[in-house]
Amino acid sequence: MSAQRERAVHTRTRLLQAAAEVFDREGFAGSSLTAVCSRADVSKGALYCHFRSKEALGVAIIEEQSLLWHRLRDEVLAVEPSPVQALIAMSFEFVSRLETDLTVRVSAKLLREAVFFDVAAAAQVIGWVTVVRDLLSLAREHGELRPEVNVRHAAEQIVAELLGLQFVAQALTGGTDLRVRLSRLWRATSGCLVTAPVRERLRFE
Repeated sequence: MSAQRERAVHTRTRLLQAAAEVFDREGFAGSSLTAVCSRADVSKGALYCHFRSKEALGVAIIEEQSLLWHRLRDEVLAVEPSPVQALIAMSFEFVSRLETDLTVRVSAKLLREAVFFDVAAAAQVIGWVTVVRDLLSLAREHGELRPEVNVRHAAEQIVAELLGLQFVAQALTGGTDLRVRLSRLWRATSGCLVTAPVRERLRFE
């Protein structure tokens, strides 16, 4: 990589990190590009070389996380032989990232903003459904699913439930009990998804 290209990549990374910090602290609507530039210690001109607007910065943060579920799937499957258990573990790891990873948390917040929903939500949801569907297909191959389960429908339902759970937890408790709610969700829904012997072995935390 040339020195110029390396500097450009470094500047872009600094801008995304700075934007995530400013959006997290001040909210997207209350943030300014001036604050982002100050936080990143770059000029407005340098910012506009990479992002044409504040909205473009937000989309870039969301897109940075677009492959997170794919990475989590691969990480969990490397150590977990049960695809359904891997799916459960992946959902809890995502909650952990929401608590500890600034960019993941801000990306989730931005997706709830009306300005981003129409331009970014569909691609994100399709990606999540694809990952869940892949895991459920593996679970079917392993004989873990109940015979009546429709993999595509189940994947869409699971993603809908996980997104709804985040919204409810955020609205009622600021997201502080999301892990407890997630455990309750899996305990309630797993019986309709997997066979009885498999459910007895599942861990819901």
